[in-house]
Amino acid sequence: MKFNVFSALTAVLLVLSFAAPSLARDTKIAVVDMGEVIFNSSEGKRAQEAIKRKSEELGRDLDRRRQDFGKQLEEYQKQAAVMKEDARKRKEEEFGRKEMELRQKVGASQQELAKLEEKELKPLYEKFARVMEQISRDGKYTIILDKRVVIGFDPSIDITEQVKNAFGR
Repeated sequence: MKFNVFSALTAVLLVLSFAAPSLARDTKIAVVDMGEVIFNSSEGKRAQEAIKRKSEELGRDLDRRRQDFGKQLEEYQKQAAVMKEDARKRKEEEFGRKEMELRQKVGASQQELAKLEEKELKPLYEKFARVMEQISRDGKYTIILDKRVVIGFDPSIDITEQVKNAFGR
């Protein structure tokens, strides 16, 4: 049994060793910096600016709410020692509700920002995919990889500038 498996494995390796040079000859690989293409384009910069504005707007509102909550809590802590037990419990429950509302507002703001990012960036990613498909087809590339996932490569296979030019059209 071991002999048959060894023989079969040897035969497969022998066939692959003859086929490998042919495969390598027909393989055309390129790398591209997707982030540079998308985010340095005029459309990408506009999208980033819209996201930044919304993030700052939401951040200002949340900061104001956190400060208000902090001030109210600080006032309560100053008065808590002289408050009656039932008044203190009501105030603590009120703070619990306010804290929960604040957390919900943070979550809603994060969701709103995520939706805006998707709305702004999805068309850019789709455009990038179309451009890459066209370049891959025209250049007869076997595979095009994002630079961020490649440990090392020959700079001659970097097609980022070509993709930027096509993306900008």
